[in-house]
Amino acid sequence: MANVTMVLVPVCILTLLGLLLFQGLRFSAQQSDLATLWPEKGPALSIQYTVSSLRVKAEHPGPLKLKDLKEDCRTLEDLGIATAIIRDGRTMYVTPGSNATSLAERVLSKSGGQNTAMIWDGDGFFLRYTALHTGTTVIASGPMPFIAKSGIRAGLAKGVLQGLLIVIIVTASAIIIACGLILSHLLSRQILQPLETLRQAAAEIEKGNLDYHMTSTFRDELGRTCLAFNHMRRQLKSAREAQQRYEKNRKELIAGISHDLSTPLTLLKGYASGILEGIARTEEKKQRYVTQIYQNACTMEKLVEQLFLFSKLDLGQVSFSLTPVSLSSYMEDYTGENRQRLSERGLDLTCRATGRACVQLDRAQFQRVVENILENSIKYKDKPKVAMEITVTDGPDQVRLVFADHGPGVAPPFLPRLFDSFYRTDAARTDVKKGSGLGLAIVRQIIEGMNGTISAGETPGGGLSIIITLPAAAKESEYEKNTHH
Repeated sequence: MANVTMVLVPVCILTLLGLLLFQGLRFSAQQSDLATLWPEKGPALSIQYTVSSLRVKAEHPGPLKLKDLKEDCRTLEDLGIATAIIRDGRTMYVTPGSNATSLAERVLSKSGGQNTAMIWDGDGFFLRYTALHTGTTVIASGPMPFIAKSGIRAGLAKGVLQGLLIVIIVTASAIIIACGLILSHLLSRQILQPLETLRQAAAEIEKGNLDYHMTSTFRDELGRTCLAFNHMRRQLKSAREAQQRYEKNRKELIAGISHDLSTPLTLLKGYASGILEGIARTEEKKQRYVTQIYQNACTMEKLVEQLFLFSKLDLGQVSFSLTPVSLSSYMEDYTGENRQRLSERGLDLTCRATGRACVQLDRAQFQRVVENILENSIKYKDKPKVAMEITVTDGPDQVRLVFADHGPGVAPPFLPRLFDSFYRTDAARTDVKKGSGLGLAIVRQIIEGMNGTISAGETPGGGLSIIITLPAAAKESEYEKNTHH
């Protein structure tokens, strides 16, 4: 309706203005030659105006301007009135097909012999005028236009003007209609189509189809709106996937907690029951039962502590006290202090560091990271001894730390899930003593809290590599240089 109104209203206004102009040219131009172009609407006015013009031109002193007189004569001729111009007894002009002498006699007879007369009656129109100063005589005779038997002869100027006005109105109307159609098409293509696309996309999202991609080739406001809508859809999809991952992790967390707590609880209950029921009759057996109870209680305590720490890290309730530390110096000092202790537990540790770039570390939390990684290598070794190489490499914007052991390793399909909470490659989770599956999850939370990244890969020659990258920081302070890491 808006498009139709946009086209029809200008056309109607233009047509109305054209009609008003038409009528104005016909009725209101009383002092213009245009008034004589439509004598059928005002014959008396046209004749009076033309006769007045002939009188003025006939009285003009000097040589006769026959050309000007002929223009008025032709106007009367268009009304069916024959004319003649006589000066000094000589005929200067007569309407083609008419005789000046008979025309003069007819007018003279009608006027009763008067030299100047203008008669309007049922017989027609009769004019005889003789200029006093120039002697020019104007004679005109013919039927009145509204009673002329032969009708009014169409004038060339009138036809041209009427045709021109019609052409102008028709052309303007055609231009308006064409512009309206073009604008309507553009509006449909640039507004209605994108809106329909948006509606379809909204309907798909309402159905839960967040994979529906909306394409838009426009660069205007609607195009940017479509891009923003696509961005919103991607954000919703990411949020839903994150929610699904969260729900999956929550279920695994609950299942892992239930399983890992049930095993030591069952052992506690069994050993305690053995003591209460007198199964452990000897002191040696009682001591062994009590030792098992204590060890399982310690396992549960450690599991609860790790779970509490993981929850605090996950909720962002652990604050990090970051200071610039040379990672190379830190790892060299750590391996130097703990190499003997770890070797006794079956882990041969070596460190190779290049460069002295600093990173922002929380020393206490980072120590937990290092110990968790080393403990994992010790727990899952399949030989009495396992070797591990620690490599620190400086980059332009980051520092890379790699823990590469030569133990049993992890199959490639399981590598991406090593840092999930409660995940262990032992799907049956039969050996709780080897860990709860929270160690590497806590490591990831701590590294991400220090703006770093962590990943797992295969060690060349067999084994597991943990790769940590941390952003490079400013140089270490004098305090750090003189501190034994």
